[in-house]
Amino acid sequence: MLSHIIEEIARDLAWVNNLIEDHLKIKAGYLGAFANLDMSPINQDIRPALVILSSRIYGNVPEKAVVLASVFQFIYMAANVQRSVSESDTETFGMPEDPNLGSQFPVLVGDYLYGKFFTLLSEADMLNLLRPIAEIICHIHEGGIMKQKLKLQTSPSKALGDAIQKESAELFGGCCSLGALLAGAPAADQKAMKRFGESLGMAYGLLEEGVKVEHITSYLLEAKEALSLIPCKPERLWLEKLVCNLSGQGLATCRMVI
Repeated sequence: MLSHIIEEIARDLAWVNNLIEDHLKIKAGYLGAFANLDMSPINQDIRPALVILSSRIYGNVPEKAVVLASVFQFIYMAANVQRSVSESDTETFGMPEDPNLGSQFPVLVGDYLYGKFFTLLSEADMLNLLRPIAEIICHIHEGGIMKQKLKLQTSPSKALGDAIQKESAELFGGCCSLGALLAGAPAADQKAMKRFGESLGMAYGLLEEGVKVEHITSYLLEAKEALSLIPCKPERLWLEKLVCNLSGQGLATCRMVI
């Protein structure tokens, strides 16, 4: 699903991955030894790709776009690590043989990754983005709480959609709207990019939960409608291809073709 896009922005994505890897090495060791940081190829690239493409549509600010892409990826990684901790996990002293055992290390690693977003924004003189990104993090945690409550419900379909809106759509929307803001997009275009990202994030999040492709069609159509409101640049066409591939293949198949 992302292979054709990755080729176009491979240099920037490599820059993002290298920056992230550098920050995963601390005095205590590599953070992957204390929590499971593994992710699928698509989850490694899709959020940074959205930031970079959204920024490129409106200008060329590669260094700041790479920082913002890294910030959003750190946020995703932190949420993913802490989401893996179950309520039954017990505190483990010393380094566990399995990074998923116990809760102390994953929680600490998640906190560290969240802290990185502030550091990177500060170093890049991008603190104007602090408030909207902090709000997105709050939405992610609220969505996580909602998903935990779903386990107690017998008909969670609407509640699942509400949780995905908080946990996935808000993050995708931020990637797109703040990426556009970074490059000087007009307010109306930032709004359109946010609408695109949120719609794509809803579709993507529902697919990750195992919802069938036919049930996400309305979100993909809304994503396409939002894209029609922004300048027709090559990057917009790549985003359109992303939507089309998602609707035609579904998440499982897309993971196979990357």
